[in-house]
Amino acid sequence: MRCYRYLLASALLVSSAAAQTPDWPAARKEALQTLVDLVKIDTSQPAGNEILAARYLKTKLDAEGIPSEIFEAAPGRASIVARVKGNGSKRPLLLLGHLDVVAVERDEWSFDPFGGVVKDGIIYARGAGDDKGVVAGSFQTLLLLQRLKVPLDRDVIFLGVADEEAGGLRGISYMLDKHRDAIDAELAINEGGSGVFNRDFEHIRFEIQTAEKTPRRIDLKAKGTSGHGSVPLPDNPVASLARAVARLSEYETPVHLNDTTREYFRRLAERAPPEEAAIYNAVLAGNPSPETQQKLREISPVFYSMIRTSIVPTIMKGGYLKNVIPSEAEATIDIRALPFEDPEELFPRLKRIMNEPNVDLVPHPVTRPAHSPASLKSDVFLAFEKVLNMRDPGILILPRMSTGATDSAQLRAAGIASYGFGPGRAVWDLAGGIHGKDEYLYVKPFQDYVEILYDVVIEVAGTK
Repeated sequence: MRCYRYLLASALLVSSAAAQTPDWPAARKEALQTLVDLVKIDTSQPAGNEILAARYLKTKLDAEGIPSEIFEAAPGRASIVARVKGNGSKRPLLLLGHLDVVAVERDEWSFDPFGGVVKDGIIYARGAGDDKGVVAGSFQTLLLLQRLKVPLDRDVIFLGVADEEAGGLRGISYMLDKHRDAIDAELAINEGGSGVFNRDFEHIRFEIQTAEKTPRRIDLKAKGTSGHGSVPLPDNPVASLARAVARLSEYETPVHLNDTTREYFRRLAERAPPEEAAIYNAVLAGNPSPETQQKLREISPVFYSMIRTSIVPTIMKGGYLKNVIPSEAEATIDIRALPFEDPEELFPRLKRIMNEPNVDLVPHPVTRPAHSPASLKSDVFLAFEKVLNMRDPGILILPRMSTGATDSAQLRAAGIASYGFGPGRAVWDLAGGIHGKDEYLYVKPFQDYVEILYDVVIEVAGTK
């Protein structure tokens, strides 16, 4: 029955765009091979060396007759752009994924992080889940559009972008500032959302990222009088810093919902068991009690983070001898702000809450700009709902606000409505080793994602 529904959905989508049906067994195999090849290329931060992946992709694009160009923000820090042309009646659709990956502590891994081993339906490698799976899926979609000569109302642009893991200054920010014409689009599909599947590899829900929190990190720098550890001093910087960090950790920032999170909890409440639904409805009603917020946190710490600006201490440094009071101590606080949060109001408020005159608050440079969430009524979001419901009638589809950061922040701030969707994640391990040791990605959900993405692109960009 599942196969019949999918074939029917594909037929309807293809007929609407007057396109041929791809040879999916061959396309799925090819997409996996592209992913394997990409993860074997070491593009880890801080060096990046994305030029190596960009050159690999350009060779394949050249063989297909697809024009492409590599842009270097600095030596080796490269992004690649390619385009399949439409008739120009609508503005372009941008498909993007980042070529860089986070650094690797090889001694912590159980396998070669750049080996690209595929075993028992899983690919093991740094970048498999973040974000070369998205790169390979977007790239395969572009190849299929070109080979099948799909009639398009929109140009479809592929962007393999550099430097996402460090904030995008040498990647998406550089491309928007210096080469906007190469990637300018009305709509974009990036990383940030996914399907979630059970142990039978059946999707139980899909999450489409339409909003994300923005990093607003700060350092706390405490100063005081140095001296002997046997003589307590009132301005001990370690003590001052500890009190400041404790007060910020205990501070419950106000609860705010936006269009994305409001719809997220509304749809969850419709499907959840009664006790759980009551918690979501209490959040939706506004001003949830501390007890309700705690229950939400017990259901999922991610849900708790989605409704507020989060403040999390991550680093503390101070002192050098056990019997010496140091003159300085410092801490780093990882703040993930709601999209509308104004730093000009937030930081003075945090300074007042710390209530420590000897502790200065020093903001980090901003890499991700403030931005508005993407609309839930755009062609892209409606296309995801249509395609996913045709594949899995009645499946739960949620607009998602990521608690992490992606290049979509820059795109949305630049007026390009960006939506996040990537390979499916296992419900028992949504992280999949991302940013940690032994990163992996399940092959079948990745290949399903490629098919879904292609159908969505046909729906959004194909000539009706």
